[in-house]
Amino acid sequence: MEALRFTAEPINHRLVIDLPPGLENQRLEVIVLAANEQESTPTSTTHRKPDARLRGTVSMHDDLIEPAFT
Repeated sequence: MEALRFTAEPINHRLVIDLPPGLENQRLEVIVLAANEQESTPTSTTHRKPDARLRGTVSMHDDLIEPAFT
């Protein structure tokens, strides 16, 4: 499946899309969303850390190597 993603400015309540070869003779799904400038910028890949108050609150009682059925 090929997807196109771009931003465009409508003129007189109209938006014209030039399709690349291969998409002109297919049934297409078009979704129109208002572009939010903050969402279009790439986000950094920071990893979230759990709250320090949760540290030590989980304990494991199962043996992961033992078979489930004996």
